Amino acid sequence: MSAKTRLSRRRFLRSSAAASLALGVGGLGIPVVRAAGGQVIVRGLGGAYQDAMTAAIYRPFTATTGIEVVVQPATAAQVRAMVEAKRVSMDVIDLVDVSLFSLDNIGALEEIDYASMSFSNPDDLQPTVRRRNMAGNLYFSTVLAYNTEVFKPDAHPHNWAEFWSMTNFPGARTLADQRAGAAELEFALLADGVPRNKLYPIDTDRAFASLDKIKRGVVKWWDTGAVSAELLERKEAVVGGIWNGRAQALIDKGAPLAIEWNEAKRQVQYWGIVKGAPNAANAQKFIDFALQPKVQGELTRYIAYGPTNKKAFDFVRDADRRKLPSLPEHFAQSFEQDAEWWLSNLSGVGRRWQSWILSR
Repeated sequence: MSAKTRLSRRRFLRSSAAASLALGVGGLGIPVVRAAGGQVIVRGLGGAYQDAMTAAIYRPFTATTGIEVVVQPATAAQVRAMVEAKRVSMDVIDLVDVSLFSLDNIGALEEIDYASMSFSNPDDLQPTVRRRNMAGNLYFSTVLAYNTEVFKPDAHPHNWAEFWSMTNFPGARTLADQRAGAAELEFALLADGVPRNKLYPIDTDRAFASLDKIKRGVVKWWDTGAVSAELLERKEAVVGGIWNGRAQALIDKGAPLAIEWNEAKRQVQYWGIVKGAPNAANAQKFIDFALQPKVQGELTRYIAYGPTNKKAFDFVRDADRRKLPSLPEHFAQSFEQDAEWWLSNLSGVGRRWQSWILSR
């Protein structure tokens, strides 16, 4: 995600994994916004992400429908607590795939009423992000970013097998720590010759054996997007796997970096409606509005995240197209993380990672 985004996905992944919260009624730990018929209450992330949403979605939605958008911060665990306490004070949640899948598994989400949509055509959405209880908001990716002063044109690593080759492509590397959300097991398998369409279910033994081969070349396993950006910006690492928004923010500032989109890992940020939402009808209308191609195209003016509506690229500026994970050319070269596999295996991989990272 973008370096400007202040709240990390790591925090939301952690909160979604919480089994329960020991909170009583009235002790949910979030500010209560009184629901009104002319409102829709949306979970906000703060920072540049929220500024972009305000400009591209919130204000236009209010101007079009007369429904006020009220932004309320909350973690996935707090949303779960609201539902369990039957004191729901939020309508729409905007969360990364694994976190929202976790909420869906406990029955915390309402069904999306695709049949009643009038702003958007649900058939225009990428098929994998049109789900019964959630709809894909945007794509972000983990990409191979490299220093252009170290690696000249056409002489940089073009895939994860070449990234793993410290002889042919020498230099300090950086990759995500498990604490960032998920260890890069998929990249390890790609480096070991597994095709993109055969990554899941992940062969964890093979993945960790592959990670053994790159371990000595990784100067730091980053745990936040900010750290990954700092490592590349300061040239402490000259090539790394980082979120495309973080890399693009550095490039836009003039840093000598470039992105290799081949074998990028896509993830999805989803819209969902909280079970028992006080303004459920307005929530349905809000998601309908937010999914339309013109709105998604407008959002790309502010953040380098890809539309989930296939027709949105008709409304994307030429200057922004190549920055986006779901550009058709990038889409064809990349793969989508299996969030359901990770939800089922996050704890087990985490325990194994902790042991592995501490070993020599």
